[in-house]
This record gives sequence, structure tokens and C-alpha cells, in this order.
Amino acid sequence: MGAACAALSAAALAPLPAAAQVQEPALVRSEILDPMTLQNDADMDFGDIIPGTAAGTVVMTPSATPTCTASAGLVRSGPCKAAEFSGTTFAGAELRVRRPTPNSITLTGPGGATMTVTTFTLGSTAPTVYLGNPGNSPNHRFRVDAPDGSYTFHVGATLNVGANQLPGIYNGAFQIDVTYN
Repeated sequence: MGAACAALSAAALAPLPAAAQVQEPALVRSEILDPMTLQNDADMDFGDIIPGTAAGTVVMTPSATPTCTASAGLVRSGPCKAAEFSGTTFAGAELRVRRPTPNSITLTGPGGATMTVTTFTLGSTAPTVYLGNPGNSPNHRFRVDAPDGSYTFHVGATLNVGANQLPGIYNGAFQIDVTYN
């Protein structure tokens, strides 16, 4: 029996085989995005307008070569320039451009006379692709297809001219907010 105890004691003191180990590498990924730039390249200009005895509108299309269509009773001449914005981000970025909210601004002229600009519309110049504005929201979507990440978009609107509008220069400002993914 002593020999059996000695054998069990020896077996208990013998080193155990090492446990099996498995290692698996994990990859780490991070992307540093280029900063986005935005600049106003051109201001909106509806041109020179001779008002009539009834109120009217001038509708400007949002493009690099916009048209300004005056309603009956108004005479319009001179420049027709949509506001133009450009910048850079990364190729393939989706831009969300927020037009003024509410969809109008007030222009102020001589002696405090006013006119409103309403119904802001947006468009783009290739290779920037206009994707629309879901549900007529103030957010318009664009995709940047230029390999260098450059983009350009235009803003048009409707100028509301009052009957016998007071002559003079009318000015106002609006803000465009751009985010990207």
C-alpha cells in the first residue's frame, strides 16, 4: 500500500501538460476625413425691374445660366444671376444643403420699403449631382462625383414685387447650411 501511495504522490507532483492556446488577430480601422470647404462665389441678382400697377413676381431658376421670368405687368432687364456656392470635400460625399427656413427672406430698400424672396430652389453643376429634397423638406441632397471632391450648386428663388413698388436698390441676405457624410 505504501508503494501505491508513493505512486499517487508522484503522479500528483508531476507537471501537467500546458493548456492549448489560440490567438486570432483583429484589424483596426479609422478614416480621417478631409475638412469641408464652402464659399459663396456669386450673389443672387434679379436684375432691374420696372413695377406695374399690380403686384408681380420674378422667378429665377437655380443654374449656372439661370433664367429670370417676370410675370405680366413687370418689365425686367439686366443681370439674372443665381447665387452660386462651391467647395471641396471628398469624392462620393453626400451633401445635405439646407435652404433658408422659413422659405423666405425680406429685402429692404429705400425708406424702409420691403420685398420678399420666397420659394428658394436649388440645382447643381456637373459633376455635382442633385438628388432632390425628400418630402419637400428644407434639406436638399447632392452627391459629389468629382474625383478631387469639388462641388458647385446654385440657388434660385421667386422675387415678389409689390404694386407700384418704391424705386431703389433692395438688399437682403440668406444663410445656406451644408453638412456631409
